[in-house]
Amino acid sequence: MLSDHLVLAGGGHSHALVLLRWAMHPKLRPAGMITLVNKASTTIYSGMFPGVVAGKYKIDEILIDLRNLASKAGVSFVMAEIEGINLKDKKLLLAGRPEIEYSLLSLNIGTKTNLNFNSIISSDKNLAIPIKPFSESLSFIVDQDIYKDDSYAKPFVIIGAGFSGIEIAFSLRKRWPKRPIQLKVKRGRKLAKNLLNTLKALNIELIQKNSSVLYPSLICTGNQSFEWIKDSGLPVNQDGRVLTKNTFQVLNYPELFAVGDCGVIKDDSRPSSGVWAVRSAIPLAKNLESITKGLKLQEWKPQRKAIQLLDINSSKKNSKAFISWGKFLIGPFNWLSRLKELIDKRFMSKFYLLNDMASEKFSENEIIRCRGCAAKLAYVPLQSALNNLDFIKSSTDDSINIGVLSSGKTLIQSVDGFPALISDPWLNGRLLAFHSCSDIWACGGSVVSAQSVINLPSLSNNLQQKLLVQVLEGINSALTIQGARLIGGHTLESIKISDEPSSLGIESSLTVNGFINNKLHFWHKGGMEKGDQLLISRPLGTGVIFSAFMNGRVKPYELDSVLNEMNQSQHQIVDYINNLENINKYSKIVNACTDITGFGLLGHLSEMLESTNINQLNMNLEPVKVILELDKIPVYNGVKKLLYKGFESSLSPSNKIFLKNIYGAKDLRFELIYNDFSFESDLYNTMLKVLVDPQTCGPLVISCSSIYSEELLRKGPWKKIGFVL
Repeated sequence: MLSDHLVLAGGGHSHALVLLRWAMHPKLRPAGMITLVNKASTTIYSGMFPGVVAGKYKIDEILIDLRNLASKAGVSFVMAEIEGINLKDKKLLLAGRPEIEYSLLSLNIGTKTNLNFNSIISSDKNLAIPIKPFSESLSFIVDQDIYKDDSYAKPFVIIGAGFSGIEIAFSLRKRWPKRPIQLKVKRGRKLAKNLLNTLKALNIELIQKNSSVLYPSLICTGNQSFEWIKDSGLPVNQDGRVLTKNTFQVLNYPELFAVGDCGVIKDDSRPSSGVWAVRSAIPLAKNLESITKGLKLQEWKPQRKAIQLLDINSSKKNSKAFISWGKFLIGPFNWLSRLKELIDKRFMSKFYLLNDMASEKFSENEIIRCRGCAAKLAYVPLQSALNNLDFIKSSTDDSINIGVLSSGKTLIQSVDGFPALISDPWLNGRLLAFHSCSDIWACGGSVVSAQSVINLPSLSNNLQQKLLVQVLEGINSALTIQGARLIGGHTLESIKISDEPSSLGIESSLTVNGFINNKLHFWHKGGMEKGDQLLISRPLGTGVIFSAFMNGRVKPYELDSVLNEMNQSQHQIVDYINNLENINKYSKIVNACTDITGFGLLGHLSEMLESTNINQLNMNLEPVKVILELDKIPVYNGVKKLLYKGFESSLSPSNKIFLKNIYGAKDLRFELIYNDFSFESDLYNTMLKVLVDPQTCGPLVISCSSIYSEELLRKGPWKKIGFVL
């Protein structure tokens, strides 16, 4: 069965190892488009999670960066929650965004904690939480750390005395030396003597009460399938696991595969465990590679039993562990704990090795060229070209004033675009729209419509159609929340062969139309007045973040945070100011405004200052200057650290031309003030690099009187970064 779009649903251990195989051996990667869909950008290696609870490892040490892994494997990454499958139309249903069509689908979505127990009755849903997802249970545990040395605190209860619950109990005892810990055992459950002795020695109380949850509790009562799996129409067993053949193909659905905890081979049942998920990865990868070539698939025969190591995590130097094989439980011994640590670290080292290879490549070759707004032409060649053309009158404002409509509204227009910033075509389309709309917002306008030009990579007609739908849906989703709509556009096909993933071969631009209700409230780029406060709407640093991401060196949660901010429309803060201006009809709140994009904060502020002082000189007034409070400029988490390591956008060096304006000429002059660091410090030089960092979906910067700045600082996302003298 040939495939043009393979979708990997879920970022479990099996899929992570499949991606690792393709990243290490690109020639093995199946032809066609491949997309990984997962709710988070990372997955936690479950075998080391108890060690994190015990304080043996940091959470960063057990995270697999799925977005980075997918990028290295030439696979598109979509961060979205899966809600179901349309088996008839072959679509994966996602929360809050369009479905994704597939020709082949592999499921590795894991399970959730089984909550179908009568003993789990709590009036407070925050009192008892499931062990999965691990990120939420860890946060719950961290909140309880205030009682770790309190022997009189309320007991912390682990509900469920399977290996998972017992190992968590051991880990919590290491974390909380004195706090009472209880392990709730199901009636009739018998524990091995050596296990009971260890629990007793660690002062972990066994209880069998079948009453309501009265104390903070962690639920470790086994696994169950997600509801959408049960409702999908797929063949499932009594536990809700998808039934498959020995080839991992779902019964009656040869284009579907299921592995890990969510799938099980019919007539070859086994517990849900990471052991089988890891061992099935290579057989799954080989079958996915074979089916896309029309080759015969291999059958996999899983072992009946698996060795499991149960770590006590009692101390770093003298930790012990049990070993289990079926009904046999041996230990605890020190060497077993060392063996488990060796196995776990060896597993994670496979993913570290991939980053080490990327690091070597980075040191030997030029940094990968940046995407997004950082891919625009540098300031000097752009201005030189425009100065040689007398038929283009360059506007001093961010949008062009088209004229006044019969309704009295002023029509404005702008255009922007960039090559795909990320491999998710829907989210990329949405970011393109927000980025393009910012020129309209920077004039105080409301967006009403847009037209797109989409340049698609050279692929099959079917794949081009799928990519185009995702991009246009993303653009439209960003417009509709503003009351605007996409009214048309144009498509092109690239003549160059796209690198993998093919979704990164998309290049898009958007012409955006907007209007201003009252021409008196048009926000010009020039117009700063003495005494104005300079306010910024969001942090800086997207150029640095994405430069590091494209070279595989950014923390996943830092990139997640930046993408989340970029994925927020800023039209509400413009609407809020316009409403204030309507209330105060004879007062001007915003004297000048711009959006920060390719030329960085200093470049776009230079445009504001130059335009302002041209007006000042025309009116025989003294030029103004801008004072920037360097230590008050907000920066995304991780940016300064990445700058110390030498990462910067490929457009940043050409943007350094604007640094000459610091203490520069009288009519284009910036002064920097700072309290938290000195002129000679590394932090000062780092902040200079922040000033010239190009931004995609960057902030708005407004110059407004101090009368209104306090109101905006109190009610909005604004931060004060300087003032006008």
